[in-house]
Amino acid sequence: MQSQLEKFLNGASEKSYRELIQYHIKRTATRDLQKAVLGEMQMLPANLQQFVMEYIGATNSQFGYDQTFWAQATCRQAFDAIINVAINVLPIRDRISSVTDALKTSNHVLALQLFQIPTLSFAYSASTQRKQRKFMGIRKGFFG
Repeated sequence: MQSQLEKFLNGASEKSYRELIQYHIKRTATRDLQKAVLGEMQMLPANLQQFVMEYIGATNSQFGYDQTFWAQATCRQAFDAIINVAINVLPIRDRISSVTDALKTSNHVLALQLFQIPTLSFAYSASTQRKQRKFMGIRKGFFG
């Protein structure tokens, strides 16, 4: 039986990461995106929860205003890049010190959480900030 991470990577690896964000904001209410981010944060191991805001800030700094990233990144490329930020910011090197480690079956749940937190955070920001959506190349509705 495939894990959620395997299902995601098998189904979406070559799809645009920008389109994943767009998918979330078109199908999920803003308040529900915020709740989803908080829910993912609370499901992390307790020793990581205190670092989540720093982690979200680091992913925002790394990718939030990188136009090339938003124009070109596939979901797999985004996954790899986001996991690398997590490795640099969070105390996870004993368990995940590379993307290869993140892909080990024993780390799938944590790796998916580490991917979902900034992904949902980007979706939340894009759903509330028209300028951010425009920069990312995302349309929320018919008029953007």
